[in-house]
Amino acid sequence: MIAASEESKSAVDLPEGFTPEELDRRRAVSRRLAWVLGLAALAIYLLGFIFYRP
Repeated sequence: MIAASEESKSAVDLPEGFTPEELDRRRAVSRRLAWVLGLAALAIYLLGFIFYRP
């Protein structure tokens, strides 16, 4: 594990057809989507408490 964490980012193989800038952009979009989905799930969860019917 330690040896793997010491590798530089340039040593990681890039998928075919993607530049490092494109991968960074895609990662940023993925992080935003994860936040939106997480907040939507939290909102649905909290609405369940507000509109709870026993």
